Amino acid sequence: MQNNTPTPNGGVCVEVRELWKVFGANAEQLLRSDRRSATKESILEETGCVVALRDLSFEVQRGEFFVIMGLSGSGKSTLIRCVLRLVEPTAGRILINGEDVCAYDEAQLMELRRHTTSMVFQQFGLFPHRSVLDNVAYGLKVRGVEKEERYARAREVIGKVGLREWESYPPSALSGGMQQRVGIARALATEPEILLMDEPFSGLDPLIRRQMQDELVELQAEVQKTIVFVTHDLHEALKLGGRIAIMRDGEIIQIGTPEEVITAPGDAYVREFVQDASPAKVLTAGTIMEQPNVLLYEWQGPKAALHILKTTGLDNVFLVARRGRLLGLVTVDRLAELIKKKGTSVKQALEPDMLTCTTDMIVEDLFPLAASTTYPIAVVDDKGKFVGEIHISTVLSTMIQKKEEEQEEREEKEEKEAMKADG
Repeated sequence: MQNNTPTPNGGVCVEVRELWKVFGANAEQLLRSDRRSATKESILEETGCVVALRDLSFEVQRGEFFVIMGLSGSGKSTLIRCVLRLVEPTAGRILINGEDVCAYDEAQLMELRRHTTSMVFQQFGLFPHRSVLDNVAYGLKVRGVEKEERYARAREVIGKVGLREWESYPPSALSGGMQQRVGIARALATEPEILLMDEPFSGLDPLIRRQMQDELVELQAEVQKTIVFVTHDLHEALKLGGRIAIMRDGEIIQIGTPEEVITAPGDAYVREFVQDASPAKVLTAGTIMEQPNVLLYEWQGPKAALHILKTTGLDNVFLVARRGRLLGLVTVDRLAELIKKKGTSVKQALEPDMLTCTTDMIVEDLFPLAASTTYPIAVVDDKGKFVGEIHISTVLSTMIQKKEEEQEEREEKEEKEAMKADG
């Protein structure tokens, strides 16, 4: 499924500057000494302190879907908790909308958590004795919102996550995926500007997990929140993230778009991490499209158009209007037939089966299109302007590569199962 994350706008929403989190009695003293640059292992051995986060700096744009990814022990969950000071940073600054959260008193911090941010955890954290409606409305109740108003808002977001028929049921009547939807609805009910999500889908079955990822992509396209999402799953990060921060041992190794992470890994660790990722799940139409050698324009006559195709040796070519708006695809055969019938406009020779896609469409989503046509696929921007073409051979080669990768995965899985059986 294509990530429909909106283009971030409005500047920086969250900014982290030189953030450290060190657990231990001598943490602040350690950061004032030269030993702060030592390895995590030597610091633990010499001081008894555990460096969880080391000198992190990054920005999250307003409306961005920002993913923090790393294996267990990388510091990713500690980082997202530091943003709300659920875990107190040892040093550094965290700015939300330009204000330093680390300088907030308890009242300001409570105001931030109630009005600006919401958090969704892996464990759903629902009240078992409350209905779905009351669980979703809980944050509004804490704010002091009147019952009628908070229920109206709760029902609105329950509808957004597809649980309208379940609002009177207790959480125990719902599946794991449905319970996580309740958690997301509760977070959205308070209309937060920023949504922090700490591995919300990691406890779900793979099928339900993929479904929840798809639903979150669709929901984000509608609500357009600033989302900071933590995961250990590379494929989840590539699917959801507008940008991804990859962490290891409390440090950020690389920040980039999914395409940048896959095609230009920052170091050997990232390269190994992403080596099994399928490019078809990450690369977009804009990445693989080509610029055509020839275009036809609507003001050109049929005979001139046919002459251009014959002299260039092309069987088909795209037709555009003024300012580049795509009109369609014209073939040699259709032009010749039009001239026989004494037609006067090239638009009368358009091929009815032309297919289009947008620049941000994931290559994997092009597979069904490529299988249903013999013509190039036109790539357009959000205003319908022609920006490039994708040849079917390009898509087919990617499909073959994906099938080979899937076959290798199956063989590897069968080999592991056979080894277990022998053991």
